[in-house]
Amino acid sequence: FDSTKTKVGSMVFGFSFENGFLVAKDTSQFDNGSVYETAELTFDTASFQMKKVTIDMQTPRVSLDIDLSSSEDKVTGSYILKRDTTTTSYEIDSAYQFSAFREEIYMLTHTLNLKPSDTLSLKALVPTSMSLSNGQLVHAGEETIETINGMQACDVIWLRADGKMPDNKIWISKSAPRTIVKFYVPGPELEIKLVSQK
Repeated sequence: FDSTKTKVGSMVFGFSFENGFLVAKDTSQFDNGSVYETAELTFDTASFQMKKVTIDMQTPRVSLDIDLSSSEDKVTGSYILKRDTTTTSYEIDSAYQFSAFREEIYMLTHTLNLKPSDTLSLKALVPTSMSLSNGQLVHAGEETIETINGMQACDVIWLRADGKMPDNKIWISKSAPRTIVKFYVPGPELEIKLVSQK
């Protein structure tokens, strides 16, 4: 929903366990056709590390295909950007010092046990720009908000970043199973609400 509370898009996000890995699949879109994105994230619960990130993002004039694998601090894979009739591609084989992929923040924040006023600092690898972003997850208090399951008490977490990835306010239900029930993105002003759970 945008700042006028008009629905402008949707996101479907699901988890499964496959061959010992936690796999998250995400499809996001703006209803006006300006953005369509699919992503698949493969997380190793034994080593607690993201092993694979694939992203396919389409806009009317640009497409971005990212296929990355991670082993310790080394990231390998491909980054292909198509703009109009021009294609730019990079083979990635580099060492990066980071603590999480940006996508892990949205995939796993609800599993953290942050207490009021706790701060968790992180350095995130942002695959869409292949840049490193310094950020903090800050427990900013508790709020009771309207959700699909009625009024729910939530922990409120702020992701504060350095501009290389967006800030987000995240509401996580306090009752089990803990679930992200709402996001707020300050710029452009967007609110993403959980509307269905299956």
